[in-house]
Amino acid sequence: KWTTDDGRIMVNGQPLVLKGVNYFGFETETYAPHGIWDHNLNDMLDFIKDNNFNAIRVPFSMQMVRDNPVIMNVHCHNNPNLCGTSALRMLDLFIDRAAERGLLIVLDNHRTQSGGYISPPLWYNNSAGYPEDEVIRLWKHLVMRHKDQWNMFAIDLKNEPHDAATWSRTNRNTDWNQAAERMINALHEFPGLFFVGGIEWGGRFENADQYPIETGHAHLNERVVYSPHCYGPDVYDRSEFHVENTHEYAKNLDRIYTAKYGFLAEKGYPVVIGEWGGKAKPGTRDAKWNNWFVDWIRDKCMTNNFYWALNPNSGQTGGLLDDDWKTPIQHKLDLVNRAQPNPTKFKKHNKKICITKGT
Repeated sequence: KWTTDDGRIMVNGQPLVLKGVNYFGFETETYAPHGIWDHNLNDMLDFIKDNNFNAIRVPFSMQMVRDNPVIMNVHCHNNPNLCGTSALRMLDLFIDRAAERGLLIVLDNHRTQSGGYISPPLWYNNSAGYPEDEVIRLWKHLVMRHKDQWNMFAIDLKNEPHDAATWSRTNRNTDWNQAAERMINALHEFPGLFFVGGIEWGGRFENADQYPIETGHAHLNERVVYSPHCYGPDVYDRSEFHVENTHEYAKNLDRIYTAKYGFLAEKGYPVVIGEWGGKAKPGTRDAKWNNWFVDWIRDKCMTNNFYWALNPNSGQTGGLLDDDWKTPIQHKLDLVNRAQPNPTKFKKHNKKICITKGT
């Protein structure tokens, strides 16, 4: 049973300690996790498990769910039983193999259309044939397919609302918080958690205290998780990253991020960082920011997180693996290990799931 309590995420009444990673590909033209064009999928999942992660955030597209095409660009010899598989069957296998390794899954509605398109600013895209009711229909299809899978613990309703997206009670067409409430009510049969990102590319929740997600049902409200995204100068350079005085740098960033979403944890709302990261090359501004960010989320008790990303082919951030999809990038692993050193562990044994508490 997944729920929240006084800002904590709970599994069977005990705190869940999350150390997650994003692994993308289903939202692209290949309709499959990246890297399996050369390597075995099991090796990717083993790397995640062996590096003490316990959860994967899996981006997908609504087009993938609607069209269910055959997956592309798979090394058939290295991935027996995957060639010629449909996208949804590939997702089934991915979730099953993650479960075998005790890895939780959150499905992330990352894009409307597959490929290199930036996610539309709102949760619907009428011009592309994805009005709100169609998005909800596709979500229902996906949820009903996986709702009984033990490790399918959460769904992320919409990746990074931005531009026209608002958080208020004034405009049904742009108020993302109201849309999230409608979507959660429509998906009430899903037994897991509902991740709700902020506006302005996932990072702003200033109005969430005045207008918290309110579904009208206590059993749904207690499964809502606020999921901000946050990046440093490698992704988007801002003036606050150029403050040279170490004390002023930390003080200024704390003020900015506390106002955007840090206050949520302070006020007892459940928070999971859905994306963070960067190349973080030692000696760079991005490394300085990443190290500060780890200190900050530890100080705020917001260390439940999903790092972006496993994939080395994420242009602005790179990944935990080098371009060969084999070599770990140790300074990044050190960052995530410091952010969350002791996550909850899951292991299937005699048809039961054994849970080892994290701290």
